[in-house]
Amino acid sequence: MQTITDRTEQLARELAIRTRIAMASLADRAREQRGQTAAEYMGILLIVALIIGALVSLDVDGKISTAVGEFIDNIKKGDKKG
Repeated sequence: MQTITDRTEQLARELAIRTRIAMASLADRAREQRGQTAAEYMGILLIVALIIGALVSLDVDGKISTAVGEFIDNIKKGDKKG
């Protein structure tokens, strides 16, 4: 038959072992996600670069500039063309 002291020591030992295993598992999961934020930022930067490249290659900036210039000229002249 176990004494209260023996049983308490056994329970404390089991608790310490389970805590150690849980902490090791948590540390492993934390290591796996290291650098994930950097990878996500790189993905966002890639998408932004592709969008900017598409806008430049399609000459969207020139078309917008021309349209805005014509719109401003129409305002100056007082034209009501849509």
